[in-house]
Formats: sequence, structure tokens, C-alpha cells
Amino acid sequence: MALVAALLYQPHPAPSSHDAGLYVWGLFSAISLLGASATLLPHLCGRSARGPEELDPSRTSAILGIRIVHGHHTLCGGFRGHEFAIDGKTFCASCVGLLIGASTALVVATLYFAFGFTYPPAAAFIGLGCVALGLLHVPLLRTGIPLLRSAFNVALVTGFALVLSAADKVGSLELDLVVIGVCVFWMFTRIQLSSWDHDRICRSCGYRCDTRDG
Repeated sequence: MALVAALLYQPHPAPSSHDAGLYVWGLFSAISLLGASATLLPHLCGRSARGPEELDPSRTSAILGIRIVHGHHTLCGGFRGHEFAIDGKTFCASCVGLLIGASTALVVATLYFAFGFTYPPAAAFIGLGCVALGLLHVPLLRTGIPLLRSAFNVALVTGFALVLSAADKVGSLELDLVVIGVCVFWMFTRIQLSSWDHDRICRSCGYRCDTRDG
């Protein structure tokens, strides 16, 4: 994050053209849509060993004939703060946050790249702050409040779009692509931190259970 902040305030070639910006927007949008899909279909990207048909009915729903997964944690008290329930359905708080964050990031990026909306210079710092909050809450805060977990993940992905918009405003196409690559790295870092946190919870538990859903 410090490296990205430094790059945003170094002299760069002329900002990328409008056409190049649209290509950047298309790439970022595609990645965001793939990420959003992964929150609903975790079994297709290796995040869950079980398909929707093997999960409790409260954890899946059918939309337009497609069975989506919105609750995938192990049925264990250690993960109680990772999920919330609405009308008998269980939802993963982190995945809900990532899904909302991806949708918000698409809006933020579309306003800038497609409609020419200009964000204030402070947006770059706000974006980096959102990324920091989204990454650090897992190893440091470890909040057991599901809505806070969702909010942190919304901030994380929205921060990606704010940082990318700031990079495009001051830099070249190459800088845009570097920032997109760094955002992907940040996202995989968030996934790995979550995986380590889940392992920590399971190691501290005195019971043996099937953890393939987590």
C-alpha cells in the first residue's frame, strides 16, 4: 500500500487516453464480476469441497434455476460471528460484504471511466484506508459482529476502485495495470488471511468435525 501511495504522487507520463481507460474499466469490471460470482458459487472455484446439493437447505437458494451458495462455514459455534440469518436463511457475512463491495466498485469505476466523474484527490487516501481496514481487521480486530465483517469487506473492494481511479487520473495505462495487479494481490491476501483465521479457530476447538464447508 505504501508503494502504491508513492506511485500515485510521482511524476508520470500523460494520463491514459479515454479509449485506454475504457479497456482498463472493462478489465476491472470483468475481474469484479468474477469475484462476485465466486461469492455465490464457491464450489466452482475451489473454496468449498461440497456442492450446493450437499449443503443444508438454509445455506443455498435457487435464482433463475441456478443454485447459489450463501452460507458455507462449518456448523460450529466458533464460526457463529462469521454468519447471520435472515428469514431462516444463513448468509456468510464476509461473502455478502464482498458481493456488495464488488457491486459498489463497479459503480465507482463506471462513474469515473465511462461517465467522466472526477473524484477529489483525497479519494486515493480514502481508498488505501479502506484497503488497509479490509485487510487488517482479520488478524487484528477479529470482530465477531457479522455486520462489521460485511462492512469491512465492502470497504476493501470499494477501495480498489477508488485507488484505480486515482491511478488513472495521474498516471499511464501501465500504472493502471500495475494497480489492477496489486488489487488482485490484495484480494488473494484477504482470502489467505481468512483461511489462516479459519485454521486458527479449528485448531483451538476441542472437537473433531468435517470442515470441508469452511
